[in-house]
Amino acid sequence: MVFPIVGGDGKPTGYEIENSLMFNDGDKHYLERTFDSGGSRRTFTVSAWVKRCELGANNPVWGAAPSNGGQCSLQFNSSDQLVLREYNTSDEEVMNLVTNASFRDVSAWYHIVAAVDTTQSTSSNRAKLYVNGSLQSLGTASYPNQNYDLLMNSTTNTGKFFVGTETYTSVNVVFDGYMSEFYIINNSQLAPTSFAETNDDGEWIPKDASGDLTFGQNGVYLEFKQTSTSQNATGIGADTSGEGHHFAVANNNNPFDQYDIMTDTPTNNFPTWNFLQQNAADPISGFGQGNLSVTESSNADWSTCTATQAVANGKWYWEVKINNLSGSVMLGVLRQEYASTTLAKTSNAYMGSNSGDLSFSYRENGTFYFNGSTDTGNTSFSNDTIMLALDMDNGAIYTGKNGTWNDSGDPTSGASKTGASYTGISAGEFYSPATSMSSSDIDCILNAGQSNGVNVISSANADANGHGAFEYSVPSGYFAICTKNIAEQA
Repeated sequence: MVFPIVGGDGKPTGYEIENSLMFNDGDKHYLERTFDSGGSRRTFTVSAWVKRCELGANNPVWGAAPSNGGQCSLQFNSSDQLVLREYNTSDEEVMNLVTNASFRDVSAWYHIVAAVDTTQSTSSNRAKLYVNGSLQSLGTASYPNQNYDLLMNSTTNTGKFFVGTETYTSVNVVFDGYMSEFYIINNSQLAPTSFAETNDDGEWIPKDASGDLTFGQNGVYLEFKQTSTSQNATGIGADTSGEGHHFAVANNNNPFDQYDIMTDTPTNNFPTWNFLQQNAADPISGFGQGNLSVTESSNADWSTCTATQAVANGKWYWEVKINNLSGSVMLGVLRQEYASTTLAKTSNAYMGSNSGDLSFSYRENGTFYFNGSTDTGNTSFSNDTIMLALDMDNGAIYTGKNGTWNDSGDPTSGASKTGASYTGISAGEFYSPATSMSSSDIDCILNAGQSNGVNVISSANADANGHGAFEYSVPSGYFAICTKNIAEQA
């Protein structure tokens, strides 16, 4: 469950971020730029908002390195701790800071600031790591010598800065997740309050900082917007600081394109599939594309997972695109009570198999499952786009495919629940979008309104609040599941 960024009146507050960039480790893409001469190698700050998608593996956020080896980098390690480190070109450790805390919330946006000044006389002041405004305690703390020239801004042997990987030699190890509001500040060791602030409710939120910053040589502000000023056609690497330090798109497989620019941001967080909430005995085979895609390739038993956000009231709409269906798949909702208890402990668990208003699912063969019962003979689906409309106020869920609702359903019918696929949803309980899959070769793609490259839409239908981008029209009174809309329903 995520908690929206809201003020005392329940409405979103402060600066609004429009875009993020989705990094998919399967595509091996990243951004790079060769350093200009004159940048400080002793004093700098790098700030970014990140949302993780892969845990338990090395995930580099950024790196600075020459072509002949060595690196100055920030990454998540295999224990999900943050690591700020430098190894010189002789592979000797210069700096190594490892947080005590691990960061494993795949539903959350983290604000991470690395602030360095090797001219400081006190060693612990020479490098600092902040997460969400808090200076991190360190389990390992090895600081650079005073006045040490780090690899940041080094122009020797074609020194480069990488976003989404860390060195020339490890570009097969890339970040998996989302990034937003990426800053590089040269010649200044800044506090996180230069980029974000605490609102009246005590929450750490972004602020409009670009006009107040002195970027310095090699300073950068990446908003991940499509502009005509970048080094590539997509404009994804455009520096909007005014300094003109644009990044190029690089890759080993597939380059970034416009579909990797997302509306999932620190100020409007959308749900993804949640691999931390699935049946442990029969886990889903794979998660990808910003955790919007789940695949099943080998499991004969049912595997089930939920999305990262849940709702207890209001009316909500989302879509799921099915690719390569040669097994069985169910789509629907699952109550958090069930997800956190029974689901985690039960093998071969699928939605609708238990009595009680715990879950509902719509299977590819046209069967509805609920309360341990079935309703057969409904519209089947294959490689189609499935529509789901959840009316928490009236305890109903509607299903359809490719623009047509099952049973002539009318999600706007309110208390009459005309054509609803299931009417036993318990108002006031938290339900999440969910999927169950079995057998092989299934790709199930969630579009909660953020869309992406594997779920390319042609129509871009938004809800009445202007949020979301869906293939089909959002029913009147229904909204995309995202923190801005959830805040309005609170």
